[in-house]
Amino acid sequence: MKRAVTLVPLADRDALVREEIANYAEEHIRDAGWPRSEALERARTEFLPELERELAEAAEEGHDVWSAADEDGATVGWLWVRPSGPRSAFLYQITVAESCRRLGYGRAMLAALEEWLAREGVDEVLLHVNVGNVPARRLYAAAGYEQLDDDARVCRLRKRLA
Repeated sequence: MKRAVTLVPLADRDALVREEIANYAEEHIRDAGWPRSEALERARTEFLPELERELAEAAEEGHDVWSAADEDGATVGWLWVRPSGPRSAFLYQITVAESCRRLGYGRAMLAALEEWLAREGVDEVLLHVNVGNVPARRLYAAAGYEQLDDDARVCRLRKRLA
């Protein structure tokens, strides 16, 4: 089933923060061997101050942070984009709400973002994805993102917009 989403200004900051903390914990369980029993609290301690600082800076620096709403207006995820050059944007974060994963919302969010950026005169989207994040890498490949390079930890991707 093909999904459609609408990008709206960040609607529920607390939900975004909760999802990002949970994702950070899961990444560190997978990539750094954190024990599951400690991961969420450790993520709050380690990552929450950085995330709060970055969100404050995003507002000051004019980054776009959106909620993605489905046809019924329910939030299915979030996108965070910052300028990367005169006609380039960097997708800093895309997060699909856990309950909405593997239902087509990630692709719908990318499509909505790409449409919005193209209307704004942006020619390309850049992003980084962790090498170990196989589902995200598959999503980007299916959406037409090309891999520019990688190191042992991060793949750098790009999509040129029509």
